[in-house]
Amino acid sequence: MAEEKMVKVRNRNAGGTGYFFDTYGGQGRRYFAPNEEKWISLNELKQLSYTPGGEYILKNCLVINDKNALEALNMEVEPEYFYDEATIKDILLNGSYDQLEDTLNFAPDGVIDIIKKFAVDLEIPDVNKRKMISEKTGLSIDNAIRVNQVMAEDTSEEAKEEAPKRKTAPVVTSTPQRKATNDKYKVVTPKTEK
Repeated sequence: MAEEKMVKVRNRNAGGTGYFFDTYGGQGRRYFAPNEEKWISLNELKQLSYTPGGEYILKNCLVINDKNALEALNMEVEPEYFYDEATIKDILLNGSYDQLEDTLNFAPDGVIDIIKKFAVDLEIPDVNKRKMISEKTGLSIDNAIRVNQVMAEDTSEEAKEEAPKRKTAPVVTSTPQRKATNDKYKVVTPKTEK
């Protein structure tokens, strides 16, 4: 029997990604944590591509960096499909407007989600890039950044309020002392009637 081809697959989704697949003994379940990489058989990926929602998972949530495997799965992808987090950050902070627009136009949904997340988390300073992302995705980057700032202020104020500080020195009291000693006890057991 020929050995199955194994393909390295990475989860690009900000959350977990999972799916079910058929095994020889029943049904298996595969789960990827955020950014987790696994070696998966090409046959399992083919099964996934034929299931409802499987093609979406392969194109938007998972990344397969093997061009032969992509051909075997009949997946035609744009170059933006392969963008990782470092590339997306670089485009947001240093890339041109045209690069960002092409990424927004041709990237799969998983990359778009990462762009929105980083645009807010990094508070990208370029107002025109914020506007472009907002127009293309429907998420107001400016509002999301403001909400994060307000939430951060609220939590820092709560932390200040939660930690009370002493206004005076505590009153020192003497420790009470036992007046009776415990040296001699007489143990009495009740008598039972027969």
